[in-house]
Amino acid sequence: MAGPVVLAYDVGTSGVKAVVVDASGHVLGSRVRTYGLETPRPDWVEQDIEVILTELGRASRDVLETVAVRPAQVAGVALTAQMFSVVPVDDRGRALRPMLSWLDQRAAREAAAIAAAAGEDGGYEMFDAALTAKDIAPRIAWLVEQERGVASRTAWYLDCKEAVVARLTGAVGIDPAGASAFRLVDPATGEWDAERCARIGVDVARMPPILSAVDTVGHLTPEAAALTGLAAGTPVVTGAGDVPASQIGAGATSHGDIHLSLGTAVYFGITANRRLTDPGRRLGPLCHVVPGDWLLWLEVATGGAALSWMNRLLAGIAGRTADPDHAATDRAVNAAAGEMERLQFAPWLTGERVPLFDDGARGAFVGLALHHGPGHLVRAVMEGVASQIAWAFDYGLAYGVEPGAIRAVGGGSIGTAWTRIIAESLGRPVEIVADPQDAGARGAAACALVGLGLATDLRAAVPPRVDRIVVPDPDRVSVARERGASFRALYPALRAVAPRPTAHPAAPDAVGAVG
Repeated sequence: MAGPVVLAYDVGTSGVKAVVVDASGHVLGSRVRTYGLETPRPDWVEQDIEVILTELGRASRDVLETVAVRPAQVAGVALTAQMFSVVPVDDRGRALRPMLSWLDQRAAREAAAIAAAAGEDGGYEMFDAALTAKDIAPRIAWLVEQERGVASRTAWYLDCKEAVVARLTGAVGIDPAGASAFRLVDPATGEWDAERCARIGVDVARMPPILSAVDTVGHLTPEAAALTGLAAGTPVVTGAGDVPASQIGAGATSHGDIHLSLGTAVYFGITANRRLTDPGRRLGPLCHVVPGDWLLWLEVATGGAALSWMNRLLAGIAGRTADPDHAATDRAVNAAAGEMERLQFAPWLTGERVPLFDDGARGAFVGLALHHGPGHLVRAVMEGVASQIAWAFDYGLAYGVEPGAIRAVGGGSIGTAWTRIIAESLGRPVEIVADPQDAGARGAAACALVGLGLATDLRAAVPPRVDRIVVPDPDRVSVARERGASFRALYPALRAVAPRPTAHPAAPDAVGAVG
């Protein structure tokens, strides 16, 4: 192999993927390394950036060896990563404490206080969103108030991708979509807004510079080169978070195009050629990394995570590993289809975003009977998440964008039973993108290819391929519609008895730098 290639890293919640992509946008090879989450207290979910870096290095060296690529052939590097997390770093770009994951809910009290101070609309006018504990700004407010020693040493508040890039290069920068996810950017100017930052108690100077997704943010340090198996000085472009990167990787790049990410979280990304206004005054769009475009991002908080949770429980009982067997799962779920008898699952294991925007929502099985077994429970989880997906999609329709094709990516796209249930719940065909777990990395690779002059258009740099189309059966759509109506009635009933998230004190403020 003589031509130049780029290396893309996809830093997810449960692992990191390293992908080699050639100049024509085709994936030549990929490798995955896994890691876990830490839950030191109720509602706290954290990850160690140094652990992520170690596994990123192993995945990088593995894929270079597998594809037989020499370091000199790698023209550049780009990253995508989980979004809506927070990492305070020092002036060298090193994390001062473990990352507050997007799953973390410790900032419920801060979110409520910000919303109350913002006025009747809960902060929509000020922050372009009604903030919850799942947002970045309340997490920063929590750090400022509860870990003052860490806050006083913080040079930058970063998201996951930016924190990893800072460790690889010693440089700091964030793409426009990632910056807008903080809800501290003025949508009219695309720059950090000092007044919004002041509302959460942070100096605007501690926000990272906003760069184009195709700009070179820095170069691999000698330490990072040794870690990754690449050459020191290899350029690293800014890249894009998982929402815009997967949008590009799925090929959902025209106005109204939709990608549906079936990962730990589940979300829709809808491309728009203008800035949209929420008639419900709850959620504004994100700025896209494609100049002039916007992204309507509609998240279901516990999507694939609910299935993983169910699988871990069943695996633990059976004394087996929790690695999914997609074929066996499909068989069990299909066999249970006629025996559900209105068994339903509310998937709100970590609160919910769209359309509930409620940190206090909690999950439940409703309608359990003696004949229900593992297959019924797994199907109930699939149907519950699918009903929530349809509810979020209906919320998005109110923005007034005519929806185009729905392209599914992520690990949840691999099996057949869940994608069919989702298509039935939506009442729309779902296109399954080939190699769906590579979509985010392909989007990051597009940023590198354009930034390095190997391609000219972010939207066309990594041509996608649709593997299959799931067309829902009209009779099953009617059944799913009835199920969805009763599903939506679960929320007010369960909300009346659900406990409120607990506001926990900070850990001792002696947390030092990690690594």
